[in-house]
Amino acid sequence: MKLAALPPLEHLQSLWLELESRAEPSFFQSWAWIGPWLRLICPARIARLLTVSGDGRLLGIGVLTTRRRFLGLGPRHLRLHETGDSALDDLTIEYNGLLAEKGLEREVLAATVSYLARAHPRWLTLNLPGIAIDDALLARLRGIGLETRLRKSDTHHVDLAALRSAGSAYLPALRSANTRSTLRRTARRLAGRHGAVRLVAARGARERLAFFRDMVALHQVHWTGSGNGRGAFADPRILRFHERLITESGEDAGAQLLRLDAGDATVGYAYNLVRRGTVYFYQAGIDYARFGDCGSPGLLLLGEAIQWALERGHDRFELMAGDGRFKRSLGMARGEMAWLSLDRRGWHSRLRKAWRSLRGSAPA
Repeated sequence: MKLAALPPLEHLQSLWLELESRAEPSFFQSWAWIGPWLRLICPARIARLLTVSGDGRLLGIGVLTTRRRFLGLGPRHLRLHETGDSALDDLTIEYNGLLAEKGLEREVLAATVSYLARAHPRWLTLNLPGIAIDDALLARLRGIGLETRLRKSDTHHVDLAALRSAGSAYLPALRSANTRSTLRRTARRLAGRHGAVRLVAARGARERLAFFRDMVALHQVHWTGSGNGRGAFADPRILRFHERLITESGEDAGAQLLRLDAGDATVGYAYNLVRRGTVYFYQAGIDYARFGDCGSPGLLLLGEAIQWALERGHDRFELMAGDGRFKRSLGMARGEMAWLSLDRRGWHSRLRKAWRSLRGSAPA
């Protein structure tokens, strides 16, 4: 096992892609995400490459960043595939983790935490954001002797392969009669007022970029105008990241941009990420000012996107972390994702625990 400076990205890419061929990564663990992140988001000066080897081959790989708080004078914090800069980490990585050979994911993660705790003593906290974790793995990590802080989030998805096997379309299979009614009513209103409803997929990098930019405009107008925040694309560095990812995507993998039309009018856009039969819903932009009175245009857009993925042979549609009402309405199965922090025991961690307790946010 080794923690070292990053090699040239061309060399790292070859290592990463070779291990990908023996792994089952999510999109966020693949080079399609990690490559643009390293080129455009993650400062090279804070990045370290972690590699796990055995039996003469690479078994695991990941990028840890190291950052100190309090003007660079505080204790060191390590993060897996995040920078520690809140503006940049608005990318919101999910289904994160070390890239590991298939079947060795638990062993690689547990061995990595043990190695970092033993061989690299000059850090206080190791942050593992947006990872899949179960009770057995959590028990192994706790057994290493670190304090654990855990925040869990529900995830929702649709098993498209099961629907296909049952010979069912998506809408009739939804358990909620209210959701089915809302989707049908919204489609009728849009069609009656504006024209036939249809879903259009962008073709080629130029059209995907055009769809993306129009989606960003709608997304930002909605979020900044509603007072709910600044939106997911406020930082120009994040825009450059997504444009790079979109440009490097192929027709069947990577960024997928869909547009929902009603007659000649554009209702909204969905931005998905696709890898090996799984479609991850990432963001959307809806023209609520024009179509909000037609019902639930955002819900309809995602319902149409799920049906579109079903018809094109995908196996799973991920609505990602969060327990929002629209995810509960559209999802047909539930999972969990964790944001895990591991702290060394000592006065730093005791002080932090006391501070959190005073604020009413004691660690889990």
